Amino acid sequence: MAIMKSLLTQLRRPANARPATSRVDNAKLDIVSRLPFELHIFILSLLGPDDIDTGLSACRHWRIIWLSDEIWPKLARRWFPHLEDYIRKAAVSDADMGEMFRRTLHKVQRRMSGRFASALHHELTLESERFFTLSKSVPVQEGGVHSYEDVDGLEIGPAGPITRSRRFMMYDNGRIAWWPEAYPLPCLAVVDDLRTRKRRAYLFPEHKDEKRGYKTAMSNKLLLIGRGKTLHAWHLDLDQHASVEAPEEFVRCTAEGETVILVTKNACLFAWKFGQELEYIDTTGCYDKGPVGIAQPYDFLSGQYITSYNVGSRLWGTGILLDFIISPIEDNVFFVITYTPAPIRELRIDEIRNGQIAETYRLDKSELSDLMEDPVDFTNLRWEKVDSYGGYCLMQAVSQTPDITHDPTCPPRSSILVSVCFNIHTKSFTLSHYHHRDGFKNQSVSQIRNNRITASDTDDPRGLLLTLRPCGSTSVPHDKPIPTPFYTMAPSGRDCLLRLQRVPPDSDEWDADFVLDTSLLFGPVSIDGITNGHLPIPGVKRLVGDDDFLVLVVHQSYIVWSFGNEIPGNAADVGRSRWRKLIR
Repeated sequence: MAIMKSLLTQLRRPANARPATSRVDNAKLDIVSRLPFELHIFILSLLGPDDIDTGLSACRHWRIIWLSDEIWPKLARRWFPHLEDYIRKAAVSDADMGEMFRRTLHKVQRRMSGRFASALHHELTLESERFFTLSKSVPVQEGGVHSYEDVDGLEIGPAGPITRSRRFMMYDNGRIAWWPEAYPLPCLAVVDDLRTRKRRAYLFPEHKDEKRGYKTAMSNKLLLIGRGKTLHAWHLDLDQHASVEAPEEFVRCTAEGETVILVTKNACLFAWKFGQELEYIDTTGCYDKGPVGIAQPYDFLSGQYITSYNVGSRLWGTGILLDFIISPIEDNVFFVITYTPAPIRELRIDEIRNGQIAETYRLDKSELSDLMEDPVDFTNLRWEKVDSYGGYCLMQAVSQTPDITHDPTCPPRSSILVSVCFNIHTKSFTLSHYHHRDGFKNQSVSQIRNNRITASDTDDPRGLLLTLRPCGSTSVPHDKPIPTPFYTMAPSGRDCLLRLQRVPPDSDEWDADFVLDTSLLFGPVSIDGITNGHLPIPGVKRLVGDDDFLVLVVHQSYIVWSFGNEIPGNAADVGRSRWRKLIR
């Protein structure tokens, strides 16, 4: 077994390596490929996910055997409990299932290892387009911006537009949405595509200089900006525009793919597909309709703090928290989520299929008693995706473990972040809790992905990012690297992109999968209050991403790590890269 692991270590390729292919169908089989099927099962039971990922990329014969219908489901159940259900629902045919598992495994391993392929530090600015190029594909009459000089109210200086209240808004599928003048011009939005380096700017049609009441959302297909009863949508792939009118004013919109849900001021629900008609969703039996507002950003009793960008919805009359999920792979399937706060503490999810309640799921509140102590409660309900196969984090709360706890990894009175997750394919709840070295603080920022939490360490002078495992029995077994990999960034020579550089850790106390050091970027970069390196990152605002990208937003700039080399360099670099591939 040691020989097999050693072989896989030598075969391990960069994170962006593609599976090897053979042009000779009758090539001589290697010794592993000739082993009986039962021995393959035994070998795989002793290997970790990184080993399997390497083997699938190294040998075509191994890939055929390991991705067979008898093996890949066993691997999926072992490391990713909900992935098998997602693949069986999403795959076009049985032949696609093994390949879907391989692609997911490869992406997840890149992200969980921290071995990014490239990184980029960029300012939210219109003054310079050295990296992104403004696209003119969206017609001006449909809200497209072809020249910043045509935007009324946008100040233009000698070097270009001058923006003073830039604000990061949303991320989805490699696209960053931000507002150049969030307060004077909330009707102007910019979407930067990291994969294509295209920038698209949109202006809310007939905005009449209104500065309040805009509702926004973004999916992997659509950018949404609405106000009053009117919703405007721009298709990010097709560069097309569509709009729809709701029967009454809406206070919330959410999107998945080309499907949108509108929540009106009286908690009525409407579904809309891009370019089609608005449809009413009957939520009778899910909740009692009434005026809808936002959740309280700060709860004085429990000490829970909600950042402004993540505040969810609340029914004013009953105090019930409200949220909605659109199925990404099934048409006309929605999930209505409600949480009744203490003392009832009921989390309920109603699955609506083709206009009817198909099933109701409830979380047993007794499961929380061993993790949280009174008076801590969940004060906000707004989902965030935690994986690429149906996992959603619904609620989070910072608490202390009770005086008596059954989990030996959680000492009594220790600070933890408790998250409640739900998978829409397996219809199952997961309660995970995470320890930060010095507790989760309001100035810290975190993101849960693939059963790990990436969190900023605000007490470290370099503003490190640590990826931590959940505590106790909620953890899925994976090989843990020793010592903890410690990564920083260095110039790559490819345009303004940065490359990975592994450095010796300065501490043996990191209880993390990997650590990212961002201090290199805050020396020469001109950010208010920072004049040299090795200073704390001030005002950390957001940490977002998926299996392809991780984005840390700091003030009016951001760092993005690409785990699959999706960020292209300049045209000359791309040409040289293609030429190298041809002459190999």
